[in-house]
Amino acid sequence: MAAISVTVVQEFCKLCNWAYEAWAMHRAFFDDNTNADFLKASQYGDSLARLSIITQEYVLLQIVKLHDRAVQREQINLTLEYMVKFGGWDEITAGRLRKLHEDLETLAKKLRPARNKVLSHNDLSAILESSSLGEFEKGADIKYFEALQEFANVVYDKVIGGPFPFNDLAVNDANALLAALTDDDERLMPN
Repeated sequence: MAAISVTVVQEFCKLCNWAYEAWAMHRAFFDDNTNADFLKASQYGDSLARLSIITQEYVLLQIVKLHDRAVQREQINLTLEYMVKFGGWDEITAGRLRKLHEDLETLAKKLRPARNKVLSHNDLSAILESSSLGEFEKGADIKYFEALQEFANVVYDKVIGGPFPFNDLAVNDANALLAALTDDDERLMPN
């Protein structure tokens, strides 16, 4: 039996889901958008470029926050590490969660410099160097969210029962907005 309350598990799963929704929305709107070139050339291209950067940075921040230490300066953070360390899991569940946590850390390690240098701070040397921070291999984000879904499912199932499916409606919402934006071609074309 887990030592974590139902409320804590629900709140943790909501945080995982929120990171997923932000990522899914960004990905659908910008990375997987078959009309991306059309929209870039439209009168909204500059605004959409800014929105892409904003949502990308927000997604990276949400991911890395899930990987904060469970305890920092006497403050407790609701994170993956918290769930692993303080869950009171049986040995099989604990081993599964540790393995998933290690797998998830693979991407988080690559994102942490971006968070520490430019997302949470305005690190002068990082700004002046204009170096790229937070890069990862193509498809690593998809694998990350598959593993995060599994982690949330294990935690939720052991405490509450059943899976905790992430909300795929974010993709539908992004696609509906894209459809509205591309519906009137004349309105979108530059003057």
